[in-house]
Amino acid sequence: MNTITTPHLTAERPARDRAPLPPAATGLRLPNFIIGGAIKGGTTSLNYYLKQHPDVYMSAFKEPRYFAYDPTNPEHVAGHGLRFPIKTLDEYAALFADSAGYRAVGETSPHYLRSDTAPQLIAAAIPDVRLIFSLRDPVRRAYSSYWHRVRLGLEDRPAEVVLQPGDQAVEHGLYHAWLTRWYEQFDPAQVKIILFDDLIGDALGVVADICRFLEIDDTFVPDLSVKNRGGAMKNHRLGRLYETLKKHPLRRAIDPLVPARLRQKMIETRDSNLEEPPPMPADLARRLYDYYREEVERLEGLIDRDLSNWKK
Repeated sequence: MNTITTPHLTAERPARDRAPLPPAATGLRLPNFIIGGAIKGGTTSLNYYLKQHPDVYMSAFKEPRYFAYDPTNPEHVAGHGLRFPIKTLDEYAALFADSAGYRAVGETSPHYLRSDTAPQLIAAAIPDVRLIFSLRDPVRRAYSSYWHRVRLGLEDRPAEVVLQPGDQAVEHGLYHAWLTRWYEQFDPAQVKIILFDDLIGDALGVVADICRFLEIDDTFVPDLSVKNRGGAMKNHRLGRLYETLKKHPLRRAIDPLVPARLRQKMIETRDSNLEEPPPMPADLARRLYDYYREEVERLEGLIDRDLSNWKK
């Protein structure tokens, strides 16, 4: 378990948009590992698998996004766009108040991967933290993200129009660019990169590998039956209702009061309303694979993995 001493930011590691943590932060409980991305890369499944481990304490509130919040950004303060449910250090530390006795204490915020502030702020606050990033074929990830926005009612344009350079769903897949900033702040030994394809093909093996990374019992077998589904909605009205409830500000307070059986029933109802989206248009796929090719080649060198399937 990490406690904070009053951090000091060196010239080599400037905090771009937030002042150093105050002396009052001393002694607060913070996580010793973070699942930092990627969006639509299996982080919800990883969160679910790891929180079952008896040695692991996961924040009950998924995606607090504290280290991505910039109080000098008017959009963040006004609550436009991405929501930041945790904005103060005290609120963040409260997420881990009951974590005493656990060997591994973590949280999951996949928006950290491409955050401008998170690498420096996490390095300043929790310099020994271990970081986990789950990366997915960027073309498939972008298409999945597009359909997520459609489900939320945030997008009604064709994928060919939306998925252009500069769109957030496309830019999030520039993994080499984003990860380079993390490696500038942390020892590579503190960073675990997994691939979404490995998680799908051998979830037990991936979980065991992460357990070894976190130095906890790697013989633990989680329940793998629950999977986070995406796709297109059969009934748009029912789907939008579920997404509205999921994102409602009161959900954090209400969740602990909902019986597990009812919560599971809601998930099953939501999943039954989903179906596979139509195949990605061939011209769009070719354009995106061309766009990412050089970035993927650089990523192969950074993480020492063969990513041939990502360069179709």
